[in-house]
Amino acid sequence: MNQPDLTLESLAARVLNLTTVLTTALQERNSPQPSFSQDAPDFLSPAPEVQGPRLQLIETLTKMLHLATGPTEYLLHQCLLPNADGLIVDFLNRFDIWHLVPLNGSASYADIATAIQLPEVTETPGSDRIIHSAASAYVARDAARSAFIGHCMEDVRPAAAVGVDALQKFYLGLKEHSEEQEHCPTYLASDRGKVRGTSYWEFAETYEEPGKPKGYRAERFALAMKALSQTQLTAQVLDKFDWESLGDATVVDVGGSTGHISLLLAKAHPRLKMIVQDFPEVETSFNEAIASSEYASRISFHAYNFFEPQTLTANAYLFKSIFHDWSDKYVVQILRNLLPVLKSGVHIIIFDNIIPPDHDEHGKPVVPLPTRRLLGAVDLQMFVNHNSKERKASDWTEVVKRADSRFELMGFYTVVGSPMGIVDVVFNT
Repeated sequence: MNQPDLTLESLAARVLNLTTVLTTALQERNSPQPSFSQDAPDFLSPAPEVQGPRLQLIETLTKMLHLATGPTEYLLHQCLLPNADGLIVDFLNRFDIWHLVPLNGSASYADIATAIQLPEVTETPGSDRIIHSAASAYVARDAARSAFIGHCMEDVRPAAAVGVDALQKFYLGLKEHSEEQEHCPTYLASDRGKVRGTSYWEFAETYEEPGKPKGYRAERFALAMKALSQTQLTAQVLDKFDWESLGDATVVDVGGSTGHISLLLAKAHPRLKMIVQDFPEVETSFNEAIASSEYASRISFHAYNFFEPQTLTANAYLFKSIFHDWSDKYVVQILRNLLPVLKSGVHIIIFDNIIPPDHDEHGKPVVPLPTRRLLGAVDLQMFVNHNSKERKASDWTEVVKRADSRFELMGFYTVVGSPMGIVDVVFNT
């Protein structure tokens, strides 16, 4: 479609306007301005008045980049640069370069080469000292952030590389999308020359590597999810549900890992009692994460596999980032496993990605390009790891009703700047 208004000059004017709006919104909230220094803010203010122009600015700058690059060079870059960028991030991750450069200090190329036992192959003119940028310091300050990078580079990247192979092997000739977990690229991926041949979850629990404990990838995944929750305006999305309406209530955090979401809820809502459910082997990590919290008395752990019938009675059941790991047939099974303990009026709170419509009734995009790209990337990652998907509101309605007609969709709640949302479901007899 021809878009004559998208010129370098028109986009530059829009960039200037959005920059003014964004910086003014930050100033009005006494929020720090973004910078490249290592003490730059990790996140900009979650206020919609900040997130709205921020996302529009990123979209406009992306369009300018495409225009300035041109189709020939753009396609060349798309073929070359992602592979190189991925290789570099994988190198930084595998050799833990983040922690070889001290915060508020520096390290030489020679020091780093010695530490990782690799040769120096070039000598850079000028300073040979490396300091942290805002991005690398962000990773170095929190183990959960480096865990997320490790998960993406070591768990997902090898499987993504055989994504098209999986389509050719498992999908050619099919009339409908397969819901079987073993039809995902993870089954074809290789690590150190050995084909996985298992689901992602089994691979993460059983994979062995010299010098590392068995199951370290599963522990890293749990830690990575903590980091991911820091980038999704998690508290703001949680606040979209009226937790106070539950009164003195028990909330079961199904698949809640080490309890980082339960901690947020316990802190914000003193009348809630939280029970985190996960596999028995998670309990030690849960206890370590909760032990020092002043809210520990209201958060407990219960060993549970959500593919078995639920045994705990509660006022609400929370599923944070659980269902996007599973195709519809498995989501239906997980929801049906709640039925033995459900009473009329109990809430099932699904905290997951909600893909918005592509366009409104006027043909305009509903959400900015950065959010659409992020959701698309996560959707592909779910296919790569689990043969699952992200869901639109209509998809959520369909899978919930498929589980049981007594499940009633009460609403969908989202915030500007986050792909995550709340799907509120109530069980009515």
